[in-house]
Amino acid sequence: MYNFKEYLVKLNESSGIDFRLITDEGQLLFDTIHDQDMDSLKVMELSLSNQGASLYYNKRFEICASLLKYSIESKYEEIFSLREQLIVDMLEGKGITSEALYNALPFLSAKCTIFLIYVDKNRYEVLSLMKKYYDSEAIISFVYKNYVVVIGNFEDELDHAKSITDIITSDAFVTSYISYENFQGATEELSKAYKDAASYIEIGIKYNLKGKIYNGENLLFEKTIYNVNSDVKEELFDSFKDKFIKFDNEMINTIEEFLDNGLNISEASKKLYIHRNTLIYRLDKIQKDTGYDIRDFRQATIFTIAFLIWKEKKRANL
Repeated sequence: MYNFKEYLVKLNESSGIDFRLITDEGQLLFDTIHDQDMDSLKVMELSLSNQGASLYYNKRFEICASLLKYSIESKYEEIFSLREQLIVDMLEGKGITSEALYNALPFLSAKCTIFLIYVDKNRYEVLSLMKKYYDSEAIISFVYKNYVVVIGNFEDELDHAKSITDIITSDAFVTSYISYENFQGATEELSKAYKDAASYIEIGIKYNLKGKIYNGENLLFEKTIYNVNSDVKEELFDSFKDKFIKFDNEMINTIEEFLDNGLNISEASKKLYIHRNTLIYRLDKIQKDTGYDIRDFRQATIFTIAFLIWKEKKRANL
């Protein structure tokens, strides 16, 4: 609340009214009444975006209290809306400098993470949840294009991504896709991190990946396939499409779980809730139908590439 605190100082000086502003969580934002007798003070409740606050002032200024309240609430909303707009302008290439971003959002000068949240509905409800959950001046959240964007300093990014997923599932009742990327610095790094995170969600949806949380590390294989030459993709698709189309949902799920579990029969059978011998039977059938034994790493690699390309084409034709 850097510019906001400066505004409170100016408001105090121009109005001649001493006041104390403290959030419902006990954070002192401003105080010039200091040790005045509490019996001489009155209190008024304020709303600062998604958090409550209390405004203390001397009883003799009661006639001005409503105007003071309005001024503080309006300026708070204005400043924090401007911070969000500054990020949007930067992402749209409107010549925002790193210096301007650092002045408005000093936390960007340290290592930060950008989270993108994609939901097919209730986007602003999700935004409201994020503002409530991340109630900090060092974290900013807003809607940009198809995403709810959250930017800030985070210790364990994956834990936060999982928490966001749980919150959205339990409170907004929608399925979410979440990606994240770290960056150090402002304009160029932030812009690149946004584009990378957006591409992760695009890849996750395009290939209908089982997981709903993506980053650069867990999508290395899919990113490689995503950038494969279109002629090579077409060749692989033509070679496998008649084979894959014969598989029912049970067999498709078997393939996905076996590949997701690193070709480990024991782990995949647990995830599928079937006996390992049943899984071995299915793998034998896949080998018979396709000519590829996906228990073999080299054969599994080619099979996986073709399988993801098939899923990509299938989704494009829906």
